[in-house]
Formats: sequence, structure tokens, C-alpha cells
Amino acid sequence: MCPILVTGGSGWIGRYVIRELLRKGYNVHATYHRSKPADLACTWHQVNLLRDAEVAELIHLVKPSYLVHLAWEAVPPKCYEALNNYYWVQASMGLMRHFAENGGERVFVAGTCAEYEWVDGFLTENGSNLSFQTPYALCKNTFRIWLESYAAQMCVSLCWGRIFHMYGPHESGSRLVSSLITSLLKGESAKCTHGKQSRDFMYVEDVARAVVELIGSGVEGIVNIGSGTPLAIKQIATGIGARLGRLDLIKFGQIPLPAHEPMLVAANVDRLRDELNWKPQITLDEGIDRTIAWWRSQSFI
Repeated sequence: MCPILVTGGSGWIGRYVIRELLRKGYNVHATYHRSKPADLACTWHQVNLLRDAEVAELIHLVKPSYLVHLAWEAVPPKCYEALNNYYWVQASMGLMRHFAENGGERVFVAGTCAEYEWVDGFLTENGSNLSFQTPYALCKNTFRIWLESYAAQMCVSLCWGRIFHMYGPHESGSRLVSSLITSLLKGESAKCTHGKQSRDFMYVEDVARAVVELIGSGVEGIVNIGSGTPLAIKQIATGIGARLGRLDLIKFGQIPLPAHEPMLVAANVDRLRDELNWKPQITLDEGIDRTIAWWRSQSFI
């Protein structure tokens, strides 16, 4: 099978994407910067993707037919204002140029729901307004606009996946689900907003499955990757607290909800459902149980 290259392979989504690609029999090459997962038997390449010479050497060596570009500054909340967003635009453009010039055929890029201007309701790929208010949103949208034009000129098939809220093992502790779990496991109070706002959450393994299905399909353009089923933050937090027997530690109303935050933000998943015939496999209850079990296994408690 033709080689496929995954950037950010050692990252949170990357490890799940690689596992799914290997399960499907792909010839997987992946990049890492500092350390690589020992349990994933793909071909690893230690590369600083912000250095064009290293990227050029990698693409010339691997000559991938397919590219899954996951690497970016992506850990909230610091990613929204990080200066590195601007450098990732430049580096990603160079990556795409080397990929196309070395015979690359199809690319999937991980976008984000932060590219949208958040308003109440279900956000649609070509019907909702875009945001340019933070460096993260501006740089993602700028890169996508450039890439759509460049890919068309170079006859490269492009799919851009706007990923909504994720949770699961290996998640950074600063995100909602893991911050709640880790606080309660330590016996610490977990301060929350009132929790009445609803968001679109999906288990990271399901996100990876969607990515792999998309790269292997003929679906092009922007595709929302989400569950399409908004969940109240209070419902998620209460479920975690009940499982851990520490509902008393969840303090709703201790963090003010920003005035501009809408009460409901979710993905319109018509394209994912209708064109790919895809839906999540992991229920919220099962995903939360798996995430709790993983955090229990870590040495910090």
C-alpha cells in the first residue's frame, strides 16, 4: 500500500489515528518531536516541522501519497493566543508544497470548531460565519483559504476536518473532562460555571476513526467532525461526579460564564452522516468510564 504520513503522530489524536490506520493495513509513517509512543509499530521520523529543511528531507525520503496533518499549537487555553500559530501557518504551507511537488495525492488537515464565530445553534461548514478574533482562529482560517486554492492548482485532493470538543485518555488535564476527573480523584474541589451551556463532545477514538474514514474516502472540502448531539456541561460533570462518588466536590456557579459565550454550540454533521455514512461508536457513558479508568492508572494519584 502507498505510504501515508501523519504529522503530530505522537500527539493526542495522532496516536489513535495511527492505531486505526495500522488496523486497516496502511503503510504508516509518522512524525514526532521529542518522544514517540512505544506501542505503535509504524515508521517513526523525528522532525521539527517548523524547520523547512527537515520537512523537505522527510517528504523526499517518504514520498507519501497521503498526508494527515494534525500537528499544530493545540492545547487550550494558551493555543488561542500563542505566537506559534503564525509560524505553523508558514510551516504548514511549506509542508504542503513539498508534499504536492513530490507526488502527493490526497491530504486531510485537522481544523477546529474555533474557526467558526460561535453563535447559538448548529454550526454548518458553508453556512456559518467564520472567526478571525484570535490568532488560533485567524491562522487556521488563513491556512485553509490558502490551501484550498493551492491544492486545486496542484490537483491535490483536500479534506479539511473541523473537529469539535473531544475527551478521552491522554487528554491534557486543562480540558473540561480530564480536569474534572483529575480534581475529583485527588479529592479537590472542581469549580465550574453554572453548567447550563451545551457543547458537542466526542470520544477521541471516534474522532480518529472519522479522520481515517475521511482520508480514505473521496469526500472533499470542509467536514464537521462531531457527534451532532449537544450535551449540557452540567450533565457531563454530574455524571463524572456520580461515578467517582464525589458530587460534593463539584462547585457549580463558581466560574462566571463569559458574556459572549452562547448557550448551545454543536456541529451540523449532515456531511459526515450522509456522504460518509458515519456515526460515533462510543457512548458518553462508555467514554467517560474509559477516561476515568485511564486516569486511575496514572501515577499522579
